[in-house]
Amino acid sequence: MEARRCPSCGKEVVGRTDKRFCSDECRIFYNNALRKKRRNRNSRIVKAITSNVKELDRADAKKLLRLLERISKVFEIMSTFAKIRHRKL
Repeated sequence: MEARRCPSCGKEVVGRTDKRFCSDECRIFYNNALRKKRRNRNSRIVKAITSNVKELDRADAKKLLRLLERISKVFEIMSTFAKIRHRKL
């Protein structure tokens, strides 16, 4: 049987068969890093939408269409994230 490894530090995990992390510190560190990645990705999306809305004031028809396409892609991403989150619950 292959030894299980902690996804945070790579050390061997000893204990229950469903245990994923070698310690509470590794578990907390790993989950905080995941949340930080999501937060950064979401803030980039919000900044892009904000800058696009500012452009909207001076946009001609072509720019408006491109903006609407970008926004629709963001909503697709958000709905995909919501579906994944719903499955985990």
